[in-house]
Amino acid sequence: MRTRQIIVGLALGATVGLGLMAAPAQAAPTASPVASAGAESVAGAQSAQAVKHFYSSHSTLAECQAQGSYWLKKNPSWTATCEPGLGTDGKFKYHLYMWY
Repeated sequence: MRTRQIIVGLALGATVGLGLMAAPAQAAPTASPVASAGAESVAGAQSAQAVKHFYSSHSTLAECQAQGSYWLKKNPSWTATCEPGLGTDGKFKYHLYMWY
């Protein structure tokens, strides 16, 4: 049984590793030469937007807000939100999301 688990784990690891290495590289779109100097490309506007990242789960809203406040003091340009929801264990929690 243990040997079977090791073989399955190695096969899965190899598959995931090869999948990550085989990701195609994509070139960034070039700006149109007709665009005015003040115009910003769509790709530039999208990269400037903040992206929501899950950070951690907490049992109370106060714990979630305290953790968010800690990171906001270190990184003033970020934004933090605490959203209620179920955790992976099926219990109600507050999920801290950081926007940066």
